[in-house]
Amino acid sequence: MVLGSALVSTLLSPSMGQPVFDTGAAQAPSSANLICSEGRIICVSQSVAHSLVSNPLRIEVHVNSPAEIEVDWEIDDSTGQVLESSSTYEYPDMPTGDSSPTKTLHIQDFIFTPAKSESGTLTLRPTRYGAATGKADLPGLDIPVRLTTARTSVTTLEPFDPQALGTAVVEWMDSHDPPEFDPKLKLVLRHDTIMRIDRDAIIGATAEAVLRSGTFQCPWHVTDWHQEGRTAHVRIAGDGWAGMSYSLTEVDYLIRKSVLNLPGIKKFVFDPRQ
Repeated sequence: MVLGSALVSTLLSPSMGQPVFDTGAAQAPSSANLICSEGRIICVSQSVAHSLVSNPLRIEVHVNSPAEIEVDWEIDDSTGQVLESSSTYEYPDMPTGDSSPTKTLHIQDFIFTPAKSESGTLTLRPTRYGAATGKADLPGLDIPVRLTTARTSVTTLEPFDPQALGTAVVEWMDSHDPPEFDPKLKLVLRHDTIMRIDRDAIIGATAEAVLRSGTFQCPWHVTDWHQEGRTAHVRIAGDGWAGMSYSLTEVDYLIRKSVLNLPGIKKFVFDPRQ
């Protein structure tokens, strides 16, 4: 996207399940049709206000600052319940620190908490980081939005005996024999009820549910997914941590098993991590 001023184009209603962000020469909306934070550090199209939030939430944020800017976001319903909150800081593959006067931050997040009301608020809070000043909060935006109270059940597979999975990982890491980690363990169904998702997003939501499961709570997220025939593709990304290779071996195994449990999926592929 070619930008000449501070802009944010927010995508709340995707037409497909996989995240696709247009980086071509699409025309930015006129500044007359924008809602901007004080100082115009971030702006959103006026059409965002009172629009229906989709799941996953996708926001393309154009920032008017050469500084390193991160954006925290949160969605609340009108009862005060927080449906989802996160930050671009948690998505290391998303461009947030280039030196151009304007930059694009791609936000994507699944909303796992169902709404209790049909109205709410989307909050965007930018922060600036400097070597001398540290973190500085900047004026943000509170945007009224519409919500759905409909729900979707997401089913994943988890080990009947988590310790058995951990033992299998340790033994496999010592030998890598066979080449693919695929122990014959007893797996049981886990059901999560989340805000209604588009049908095309079920692959991504299933993989994200594994990443968020109480067994792991690892700081990784699903960044891309799509289906080709009966083959599901998923990409995940995140920061490294001590023992990451062991945890990701478990996660990869459970994502693979859970996605292959979906109707119509016969083959699973992890696309290269970013």
